[in-house]
Amino acid sequence: MMNSDNPQPESQTDQGFDNLILVILLLLVFMMASRTPLDSDLWWHLRSGQVMAETGKPLLTDIFSYTRYGQPWVNHSWLGEVVIYGIYRLAGWTGISVWMGLMAGLIAGIFWVLLPGGKFTRAAFILLASVACGPLFTPRPQLFSLVLVVLLIWLVTGWMRESDRRLWLILPLFALWSNLHGGYMLGVLYLLGCAAGCAMDGVEQSGPERILNLRRSAWLLAASAGGYLSAVVNPNGVQMWLIPFQTVGVDILRQFIQEWASPDFHSIETWAYALYLLTLLFTLFRKTVKTAFSQSIPACLFILLSLYARRNIAVAVVVALPPLVGSFIQMDVSAFINRLIPASWHEFWRRYRSSPGKELSRSQRRIFNLLFAGLLSVFCFVKLAAVTHPVLMGSFESKGFPREAVDYLISHSASKDIRLFNTYNWGGYLIWKMPDTRIFIDGRTDLFGDEILSQWLTITQASDGWQTLVNKWKIDRVITEPDRPLVSRLLSSGWVEVYRDRQAVILDKSPGVED
Repeated sequence: MMNSDNPQPESQTDQGFDNLILVILLLLVFMMASRTPLDSDLWWHLRSGQVMAETGKPLLTDIFSYTRYGQPWVNHSWLGEVVIYGIYRLAGWTGISVWMGLMAGLIAGIFWVLLPGGKFTRAAFILLASVACGPLFTPRPQLFSLVLVVLLIWLVTGWMRESDRRLWLILPLFALWSNLHGGYMLGVLYLLGCAAGCAMDGVEQSGPERILNLRRSAWLLAASAGGYLSAVVNPNGVQMWLIPFQTVGVDILRQFIQEWASPDFHSIETWAYALYLLTLLFTLFRKTVKTAFSQSIPACLFILLSLYARRNIAVAVVVALPPLVGSFIQMDVSAFINRLIPASWHEFWRRYRSSPGKELSRSQRRIFNLLFAGLLSVFCFVKLAAVTHPVLMGSFESKGFPREAVDYLISHSASKDIRLFNTYNWGGYLIWKMPDTRIFIDGRTDLFGDEILSQWLTITQASDGWQTLVNKWKIDRVITEPDRPLVSRLLSSGWVEVYRDRQAVILDKSPGVED
């Protein structure tokens, strides 16, 4: 009988250490992603999910604004909204934060299995990618799109490695995707990029390899077409084929909405992505590195999209991760790393690996691993409790949204028929907090389009024709930032200021003001 205190074979020791590294990685990613779950669009997603949960059917008509009331709304995230609201109803804000952490952990886990290289290489690059994606881990249905992009990468990579039949799974994947979030077009673009890359790989090769890559290209083209067609399995029907083009066709998005603008590399939140791009450039352009076009073309495509709009940064990071790690492990970096690491660390690692005369038993190693993972789990729990604590939640809510002003509106609104003109970023918050009041605009840019967005901008900036638009929409109450040009123009026109704080001002139309 083997004594449990006897030293264990090195393979068992390595496996236990690998498992410890994986657990630490997942806990760190979870801790990074589980943050205070507040976002300007989350509010109207929650409200939409609530309406659908109560009515038992998808919400496909606008009921929140008076500028688009009763008009068809291509609610491409209807299922994602139901899921998020269900989580909120069951577990509150803590549940939303846990969901964010689990989605990030799922992405990390998939890449741990998918990526080549040793445990430290994979862990380091997954952590770098997680930090680069960090600012885009928001409590919105688009998080489903990020997870599904990673699943698609896993499917395609496995199919290309093993030539199995898993490519057919793309069809149900896209059908699910188009109901969770309208970002399914990201998957179509990824497949098209892979198809173009395989074709370029085939052109460079000859014989059976050339034929194989050209066949792969044809199959991927067919898969992209099948995925696009599968998006119609949706309550919105064929409108799902048009919504991606309608959204990117809104010109004002790029000019005035931050997530649709190019990334600002002067901002600290994009520095991790800048480091990620520099690392990618450093590895790809080494003479000793050979990266398949089937990986580099999709990576370049999505990096270009990320430079066009910062909301695409997270997708660019995950698409570029396989070629980044694959290129890195082709480089001989061991000597360079050894020069960077102090000799004392090498000695510590040697002693840890050998432990002459003090070899830990299997049970002792297991206890050590459990204690270490347990301690990190405690930190995760403490952070989760802190970021969802009512005091901190209230502080973040007051900082990002007109909490006190809305409390005033709720307590002083005599009529539910008041037409409220609002700041763009506050529209969703007002929908959630004041469900009986219809607002002018919110984050559903595909619904409002350039027509309403441009009118909102004209009124907000008090540009030529603003009074005509105010009269056209019969606006009789305004909530906006105190420094907006509209505020002084309304006051000079006879409107009455009924509330003001550092964040918001509320003005009511005086009965004496003529239309």
